[in-house]
Amino acid sequence: MYPDWAHDHWVWLHTSISTQTNTLSMVHDYLARNIKVGAVDIDSQWSTGFNNFIFDTKKFPNATALVSYLHSINIRVILWATTMINTDSSNYQEGLKNNYYLNDGETIHWWHGDGSFIDYTNPDALKWWHNQMDNVINIGIDGWKCDGTDPYVFELIVPRGYSGIISEREYADLYYRDYFYYTRSKNPDALIMSRPVDSFDSIVYLSFSPRDVVFSGWVGDQDPTFDGLQTALDNMIESAFGNYVNFGSDIGGYRSSVPRTQEVFLRWAQLGAFLPLMENGGGGNHFPWLFDTGNSTQTTDIYRNFVNIHVSLKPYFLSAGSSAFESGVSVIDPIAEFIFPGHSWDYMLWKDLFIAPIVATGNSREIDFPEGNDWIYWFNTSQIYKGGSSQTLDIPLAEFPAFHRVGSMLPLQVDTEGDHGDELSDGYLTVLVNPLVGRKEEVAVRRWKKDTIELEYSWDQQDGFKFTASAADQGIILLIDGVKGCPEVVLDVVYQVKVQRYNTKQELHANGGGYVCHNNKLFVSTGEESTYGVHIQIPSLSTIHQN
Repeated sequence: MYPDWAHDHWVWLHTSISTQTNTLSMVHDYLARNIKVGAVDIDSQWSTGFNNFIFDTKKFPNATALVSYLHSINIRVILWATTMINTDSSNYQEGLKNNYYLNDGETIHWWHGDGSFIDYTNPDALKWWHNQMDNVINIGIDGWKCDGTDPYVFELIVPRGYSGIISEREYADLYYRDYFYYTRSKNPDALIMSRPVDSFDSIVYLSFSPRDVVFSGWVGDQDPTFDGLQTALDNMIESAFGNYVNFGSDIGGYRSSVPRTQEVFLRWAQLGAFLPLMENGGGGNHFPWLFDTGNSTQTTDIYRNFVNIHVSLKPYFLSAGSSAFESGVSVIDPIAEFIFPGHSWDYMLWKDLFIAPIVATGNSREIDFPEGNDWIYWFNTSQIYKGGSSQTLDIPLAEFPAFHRVGSMLPLQVDTEGDHGDELSDGYLTVLVNPLVGRKEEVAVRRWKKDTIELEYSWDQQDGFKFTASAADQGIILLIDGVKGCPEVVLDVVYQVKVQRYNTKQELHANGGGYVCHNNKLFVSTGEESTYGVHIQIPSLSTIHQN
């Protein structure tokens, strides 16, 4: 498994403005607008020399205090890094003197100057490298953004190190695995952000990181346009074909060649919410509030809502990602079988969510729904679409074509006002069920450093609807969508203990459990803990999703 902060909302500043002061201002600006932040990436040029692991105190006068403060408000910190030690870095000559570089220190020109590759096959070089990494690992950083210098190894023609000739693929594997596994040996919660696949706007797709370290992949740099969004999606589809587990892209595109529009920014952000990694940063304007004019807060409000959706899906993402990793597949299952002109960018997000990205200007979107299941629109659960049908939908700027499977059971983390709960849901596992008669579903909710919660529901005409959950150290809220009326709820199937019905969710939580019917939704709360598991029966359930 991997830590669940992989599925938080990550933000960062372009290197041209990345300083301690600006980083803190960025975080405070998001939080002041009630936009959650879970991680900050400090981009390149944070150090006095490339990959000498010494903070530039002119930009970051007290990096230790910065990391400590961000941790105190539950925000993780990662630093940009590569394999390349530049000739003007303070550690370069020591490495050259001791033969710690590939090809005896042959230099390569890359986008940040001239440098040599650290030789990962040399044990002494690796020890020297790790001692320098410790300079920042020991102040508490949570990982790295490992940028793609590894393809430059091709320029060495015949790369060789301490152990002899080494291929570019072998070198890349050593590079990413060393940053990942060495840092995790110091901090078990650590992650790296690295490329799975990137085309660099061409038709050739390069694989970068090995699959076993990509839990927070990003697919390179794109233009701030719908064409750039399509390129990012192509890279993600190829990453899925390569069975990489989790990935996303820079919201709005990294580049600033042209000003990004509000529409491009929001459609990209909405896509990001329904990807395992939602991250926002790069050149030009990436702050949602700067797209708003006058007294309008439209962009900020929409962006906030989609960050909340993304964070609410953390239990789903982590469970899916853990299962996908163990099964050797990706969380993303593209509808397209290969990339070709006019191919579909639609995809399944694991087993229960169908996503149809908007990749061009305008609100109209023709959607071909996957066969075998019916699909519920995320933003209006009364809209249900037949599997195998084709529909042309109008999707307002505040919404996005995301659909969940009728019959599914989604584990959610809800802590803000919305269709699936509110602030009173914080700390509970919310289980969103869209049941079908005759259906039985099982879900294993994977949790970082905690026991898995096993969920199951069944629904038949004789016994009605039954839901069970294994013992857990947190309360569970069963949320059944599309309920007709307000049926009686029994908490214990054996002893037939009837559950108290309340008029509001405030009463429900104040009394430590019970149930509420609200807007065709049934909320059943077990209280703050489920020490002995949960057994719920609803003898006479009726929903709008019944066949």
